[in-house]
Formats: sequence, structure tokens, C-alpha cells
Amino acid sequence: MKSIAATLITLATAGLVWAQTATTAPNPNVRHVIGLDTSKRNASGTLTVQDGALRFKTRKAENTVPIASINDIFVGTETTQSGGKTGRVVKTAAIAAPYESGKVLTILMRTKVDILTVSFHDPDGALHGAIFALPIGQAALMRTQLVQAGAHATPDDSQTSEGGKP
Repeated sequence: MKSIAATLITLATAGLVWAQTATTAPNPNVRHVIGLDTSKRNASGTLTVQDGALRFKTRKAENTVPIASINDIFVGTETTQSGGKTGRVVKTAAIAAPYESGKVLTILMRTKVDILTVSFHDPDGALHGAIFALPIGQAALMRTQLVQAGAHATPDDSQTSEGGKP
């Protein structure tokens, strides 16, 4: 019984360390949730603003959205469960844990991510949207880069609410 508890604690600690290092990487991996033509759902890659376009590049595909075609940019946060090999191990250990103690492990594997949603028109005028999951704190920076590059966006709620409310 003690060995099971020790194993579960070790796995939970390893998962926490993995989750924390994944979100503080200097060159963060961005996850494409949905919305781009040539990139698969949940594909990981890099998201950059360069040469007048928003670029999402994976090992197999590259998508570009011209800055001039962007109508609006939305930023939010979401709580997700960490994945990958460590996530699968912890989930399996949580299932095998006695007396429903595995629920604690799954709670420890939860992390917050930023959600960046970009609304844009294609060359034919059709409206599209692309949703990306970024490490916490990165979506606002990406939004700022897009606006500085000339993308259209409604005013950020955090900026308008500071001076507008008594």
C-alpha cells in the first residue's frame, strides 16, 4: 500500500514539473485547436507575425493569414489537462489508485493556457476563424504584435474597463 502511494506521489510530482517547464519554455509551442486549412486539429507548431502575415508552422504544414484580412482578435484563458506521455502515465495511475485517491492526481495535472482566436476573411470574402492554445501570458503579447502590425481588433476589455468604471 505504501509503495502505491509513493509511486502516485512521484508521478504527480513529475507531472507538475513537466507542466511547469512546458509553459515557461523560451520558444513556446502553440497548439492549433481548429480553423486553419492545411494544419490538423491539435497540431503543435510555432506562431509568428512576420512579413505582413500571421504564420503557423508545423513540421508538415505552414499556414499564413494576411494581417490585412484579420477582422478581430480575441484573448481568453482556459484550464486544460496536461497531455503527452507523462499525462497518460498519470491518468493510468489515477485509474489504478485505491479508494478513488487518483482524482487528486488528475487535479494536479491541470494547467491554464491562453486562447487566441483570430477572425479573418479569405480572398473570396468568406469569414473564417482560427483558434490557438498558447502558454499562459503569451496570447496578449501575440495580440499586441498583430495590432502593431496593422490587424483590426476591437479594444481590449482590460484596457477599456480601467478608466471607464467608477
